[in-house]
Amino acid sequence: MKTETAKLGFGTWQFGGENLIAGQHKGWGYIDDKEAIQAVHLALDHGIQFFDTADSYGEGKSEEILGKAFQSYPSGNFLVCTKFGNRKDNQGNSFQDFSPEWLEKAVTNSLERLNIDCIDVLLFHSPPDNFDWKNYDKFILERLKQKGYIKEYGVSSKTIKGALKVAEDKFGSTIEAIFNALDRRAEEYLFNNLDHEYQFIARVPLASGFLKQKYLYQTPEFAENDWRYYLPERDKNWLLESARKLAFLDELPGGITVSALRYVLYHSGVGVVIPGMRNPQQVKANLQAVEFGALDPEVVEKIKQAVSDVPAHWKF
Repeated sequence: MKTETAKLGFGTWQFGGENLIAGQHKGWGYIDDKEAIQAVHLALDHGIQFFDTADSYGEGKSEEILGKAFQSYPSGNFLVCTKFGNRKDNQGNSFQDFSPEWLEKAVTNSLERLNIDCIDVLLFHSPPDNFDWKNYDKFILERLKQKGYIKEYGVSSKTIKGALKVAEDKFGSTIEAIFNALDRRAEEYLFNNLDHEYQFIARVPLASGFLKQKYLYQTPEFAENDWRYYLPERDKNWLLESARKLAFLDELPGGITVSALRYVLYHSGVGVVIPGMRNPQQVKANLQAVEFGALDPEVVEKIKQAVSDVPAHWKF
């Protein structure tokens, strides 16, 4: 069984910096490369081993930053999960390509940027919910495993509905999907339908940063190069109002952010949780989730009572 330090991973979407796709901002704004590398080093020094990235985060920038950070740790005591499938054409228009031909090329490119010999987990990145997993030709995936270029593969699902189809079709060994104190649909629909060999990676564990102390009292003001600036108002309002219903978590050690992370980290259905961290300060803060341990059962129940469900338009 994994220790909680091993279950605490490191998400790196933010390492992609400003990321324009078809004229729309899909990143988290400016990133300081030096601070990002320092954050990775601090995480490694404190036992965080699992790093999640994607070739589309800043068109490879996130992978490149990780590759530079890993150079100082030649022993390779870390695990890398990356994703593929989101591309741009010559005109800068985005499209998805999960073909076996592109898969092999994407793996080669990622290995080079990450400066490693093997990808521990390769994920299909946000494919359509109705993707035909049963008939996907897995020959290239199995060949890449035999060659030692990847160890495992699976899917990073855009929705819980999509993740459920992956599980039902028994594709791969890893599923990554949203799970946090506000959106617990993975617990309701997915966890009991996963075979024991599946690893579940919890993404968006802090509800896209809305589970933050200052938003208990202030209205978020996101920069125009931050993808959250373009969130529909009804989603933004629900996230903010729901986060404030969990204000009691801010009274616990570490405050609401650490407490919300503890909720996900110690859930029995979660294999790894991947909060994004852009600097050493955020790494230190998130390590407190390991230090303070599991939330009391009474607090977990209070979370469920305070925010009983997601908005109707999120359901399937």
